[in-house]
Amino acid sequence: MTFGEKLQLLRKSKGWTQEQLAAQIGISRQALSKWESDTAMPDTENVVRLSRLFAVSTDYLLLDDYDTQPPQSPQVPSPGSNRPSAHLIRLIAGGAASGLSVVILLVLGVLSSIYPCVYSISPAGVEWTRVYTGLSGFLKTHHLEWFFWLWCAVLVGGVCVMVYDRLWPKLRQLWQMIRSERK
Repeated sequence: MTFGEKLQLLRKSKGWTQEQLAAQIGISRQALSKWESDTAMPDTENVVRLSRLFAVSTDYLLLDDYDTQPPQSPQVPSPGSNRPSAHLIRLIAGGAASGLSVVILLVLGVLSSIYPCVYSISPAGVEWTRVYTGLSGFLKTHHLEWFFWLWCAVLVGGVCVMVYDRLWPKLRQLWQMIRSERK
């Protein structure tokens, strides 16, 4: 069995997609696809990462004549083994932050329609008057602009945390491509 066949077997035994495995070891899905099709081989660092991730020896991964199933050592549950994955934690935290911020922003919008406010500014020596109504008038009257923008930032941050696992490998790949072009 080749390296690619073994890698594909191990990945599927965990129920992971190529994208999920690639994100866990910090490479692109295309690189993983090349490894699984035996058109490229990973560097030593990535072979070690894979062997640790799947709890198999590097010999099992690299040697074609080492076809036996990877040894299944009895797993003694470690104190933190039942913890959710980092991906799940990021999804929950990002979803909670985004959801809370949407609720708070909606409450501000509803309050501004229940208690309509008009806020006007007429600077001295100027013949014009600036009038704020609706949500902006409500926020200015009650001095809540900072609160509104804080929850807008929390919303953006929550969304970024939720898409981190999909976005980070692509940004990292783009950064490496830009760095290689400069050299």
